[in-house]
Amino acid sequence: MTATSLRRRALKTSSIALGLALALSAPATAADLVISNWDGYMAPDAMAAFKTATGVSGEVVVHATNEEIMGKLIAAGGKGYDVVFVSSPFAEVLNKLGLTEPIDHAKIPNLTNLYPEATKLPHDAGNAFSVPYTWGTTGLCYRSDLMKVAPTSWSDLLAPSDELKGKTTMLATDRWLLAAGQLDKGYSVNETDPAKMAEVKDLLISAKKTLLAYDDTTFYSKLVSGEALMVQAWDGWCNYGIAEKPEIKYVIPKEGSDLWVD
Repeated sequence: MTATSLRRRALKTSSIALGLALALSAPATAADLVISNWDGYMAPDAMAAFKTATGVSGEVVVHATNEEIMGKLIAAGGKGYDVVFVSSPFAEVLNKLGLTEPIDHAKIPNLTNLYPEATKLPHDAGNAFSVPYTWGTTGLCYRSDLMKVAPTSWSDLLAPSDELKGKTTMLATDRWLLAAGQLDKGYSVNETDPAKMAEVKDLLISAKKTLLAYDDTTFYSKLVSGEALMVQAWDGWCNYGIAEKPEIKYVIPKEGSDLWVD
């Protein structure tokens, strides 16, 4: 996907992160339908209800990261799964690799309920091979009870105060890691100019020295335990931490955010 810069003001009326389901060629297994998804992205009783309604049995296989399921799909030539939940940049790559199948819109009546914007995504305009599932933003998730001052800028993460050094994490996926640096520099999250990207690279290398870790999966647990005080996070994942500890808060930095789609 081409990430879209999103300002906080715009977020008041529209905050977007889409879930993209990819239709892939797959051999029959014990289940008629094999789905790979992130944990917590589907109601536990969804497949049972689906079988009751359609007579088709389904199996949900959990993957932790985009990279994990991408590796499996590429190694198997797309075989083994029927529907895969990935973020939009990865959906685009899967299609370019020839691992997707065209979607028959006539068999998905709920497509008519999509927001108009969800049918015009740059990576798959018209939803030829993917269907938006969920959307969100990327920002700063932090312990309001343990920080002296609430964060407002990407600089609070990339050039942290002494109290935060060694107690912050950033996402390990390059698309979102780069976006934090691009936004802090005042650039678009789609910036590709070599000179500007060199500045972003230097900033991120400098920030690395202050981090506790790069973490895509357990950062909210680090906040709950107090091991981390502030993390770069997807809003949905931050909510896991908030559910366990209300003192955890989420903010979109003043420079803006990306708009992600799964």
